[in-house]
Amino acid sequence: MTNDKEALFAQFLDYLQSEQASPEYLGEPPESANPFDPYQMVAEWTALRHELKQQGKLLRSTQDTLVQALEVSRLDQEKLEINLEATQKQTIAQFEQQQEKLLKELLGIVDALDQACSYWQEELEILAVTPNPQPIAQKSFWEKLGEWFSGKKSQSTFSETSLREIFTSNQQGVELIRRSLLEILRQRRVIPIVAEGKLFDAQTMYAVGREAKTDVAESTVIKEVVRGYLWGDKVLREAQVIVGTLAD
Repeated sequence: MTNDKEALFAQFLDYLQSEQASPEYLGEPPESANPFDPYQMVAEWTALRHELKQQGKLLRSTQDTLVQALEVSRLDQEKLEINLEATQKQTIAQFEQQQEKLLKELLGIVDALDQACSYWQEELEILAVTPNPQPIAQKSFWEKLGEWFSGKKSQSTFSETSLREIFTSNQQGVELIRRSLLEILRQRRVIPIVAEGKLFDAQTMYAVGREAKTDVAESTVIKEVVRGYLWGDKVLREAQVIVGTLAD
């Protein structure tokens, strides 16, 4: 067994001492080769290790800077969202204030139309108990036009037409405008407050007076002086009412 090992070792030495042809895939050998320097290898390895440490520090510093930049960006985004929300709320509040002002101005027109309707209704009631004047034969349009060009004074008076028809026509015209305006307000969620005959509600009503009554319950609204209106869930204008109290 020992002889076999010695023979194998001897063959290995002969192989190392013999000149072997280089394989074709290695190509031509270099003209000169630097001798191996272990000190230089250690120096280069040390320099490479130092460079890796520096690159690691630079990477960590870059990561920290990126994290800080992301945090600043997040805070800026939150501030922007807060400012945007505040601006939106302010814009909505200003729009609602302008819309509320416009709606209140329209309520003033509705009040005027209510008064006009009441006026024509009172005139009709007065006319109903007043003897009608004797009407005069009404002239045609062409007869009136001829009198106008001829310079003759027309004898037409209000008694030529029925005052009742005039009052009724005026009342119907005003009522039509009033209903159209109320419908426009209703589409914008503005509805009247039902007050008369209801118990007094301090949230939606304002008492401008009290009147003793024996046929109504205490704190019942017996008259509506100025009509109130709701705008959605908000009181656009309080109803001004007279409240009944029990007579002593």
